Amino acid sequence: MGVWKGHAISNSLHSAGNTELVSDLYKRYGGVIYSRCLRILGDGAAAEDAAQETFIRVFRHIQKAPSDNQALAWIFRIATNYCLNQLRNQSRRKEVSSDQADNHCMPPQSGERSLEKALSDRDLARRVIVRAGKKRRDIAWLHFVDGLSQEEVAEVLGISRRTVGSQIQRFSADARKFIERSGQ
Repeated sequence: MGVWKGHAISNSLHSAGNTELVSDLYKRYGGVIYSRCLRILGDGAAAEDAAQETFIRVFRHIQKAPSDNQALAWIFRIATNYCLNQLRNQSRRKEVSSDQADNHCMPPQSGERSLEKALSDRDLARRVIVRAGKKRRDIAWLHFVDGLSQEEVAEVLGISRRTVGSQIQRFSADARKFIERSGQ
């Protein structure tokens, strides 16, 4: 159990105390979480909804909250997972033909185009990342879309840098296959 700004989180949680705690967390991190959601979803209204849903989930799971120095990473993971799930669910509901999807991607400029350059196209990165497993998806998003270093990704997710590196390699192999299949 953790402590945030004088709020002890205990097994005997009180709703009023939880509300105050989540309110404090929202004041501290609401803007950062909204920005995160906006980067992933690309739509202001959807980002507002996602940020609100993130803090609802924080409230529901406050008993699992880590200590103050890990609070942002924990909330960041909740927001990221929620937004990526929204994208995945959206893509399931709305099948995009390969012709339409290809129109959103930049054509290759040369035969030596690197994977990172291909993934710099946000739409392509989103389509590739949404298909990845949860762990790999989170790592890939933070690294390729948000531009965090492997060390920064490891810190945000609370995993080792070696794990991040190996997951990026596996994601890259899967992304190459996807790009080849889609003619990118």
